[in-house]
Amino acid sequence: MSAEASNENVNLLLTKIMTDRFCKTESHNLDACVENYVPQKIDGSYIDQSLQRRGLAKCQPYKEDAMKCLQDEKRQTAVIKAASRVPSCKEERAAVAKCQRAHPGNNAACEGETLEMIMCGLVYILQKQSAKRGGQKADPADAGL
Repeated sequence: MSAEASNENVNLLLTKIMTDRFCKTESHNLDACVENYVPQKIDGSYIDQSLQRRGLAKCQPYKEDAMKCLQDEKRQTAVIKAASRVPSCKEERAAVAKCQRAHPGNNAACEGETLEMIMCGLVYILQKQSAKRGGQKADPADAGL
């Protein structure tokens, strides 16, 4: 798995978990605003495009609130710490520890192993959240994997 794809997937999972756990209200408010003020079916005319721009402008404060919530570093750090401590990701943690012993003081050398460990934990957290919500397992394909 390439580091770029891993970063993208970790960001997708982190966004999904942050939205579900901390930013549900902000996300719902933005969705409701878009649904109410932004025309969904447009024919490409200037009038439709203008209405769409105006609707998006009305929803800008809701978008900013949602982005502010999703970018909360304390919450992101808490989620990533929880992901790195998931019991079912022992092999990934062991790989990170082995890499860190092989490359002391060079965290960049272990980025791939660290991403794998965090990815494992985030998938576990997402599945756990999904099971609490609906009694079903989360499909990693839904998270963009």
